[in-house]
Amino acid sequence: MLVCIAGSASASNTVLTPDDVTITPDGESVASVATSIGINTPGTYHVTLTATDGLFAYIESSSPIAVGSSSNWASVGHSLSSSSFTSTVEACTGNLYIKGTNPGTVTVTTYSESGGDSITQSYSVYSAESVNVLVPEFPIIAFPIAAVIGIVFIFGRNKEGL
Repeated sequence: MLVCIAGSASASNTVLTPDDVTITPDGESVASVATSIGINTPGTYHVTLTATDGLFAYIESSSPIAVGSSSNWASVGHSLSSSSFTSTVEACTGNLYIKGTNPGTVTVTTYSESGGDSITQSYSVYSAESVNVLVPEFPIIAFPIAAVIGIVFIFGRNKEGL
């Protein structure tokens, strides 16, 4: 799912990103989502990636928005930035890779070095951890219900005999 997030009227770029990402919370499995940063005004930019709450992330791209790599992940207290790049009006695409052990937030910020403004998009990262729900077997439910119906029937018959 892609959503366009636009900044204030003075903003010179738009970040198109998914609203949320689901990970397997084993710290090894990597979730990947397509990411696009649309540049609306020519200028010089750089992209910063921040991960929180036990998450690790990087953006892989052949365009200049690449941040980090599979051996250099953004994590808590370790933000990463792309190199500065000059861009005309264009869309830069790539893939955002996320792994971790907890749900949390990954933030992608596009800074305009020419205009001094920035656009930030936060990804809510959810855990795909399964929840075990114990469902009782049929006899465990059926026998008490049958017993209550039987008692009602017996007491109902006793009232008819009076």
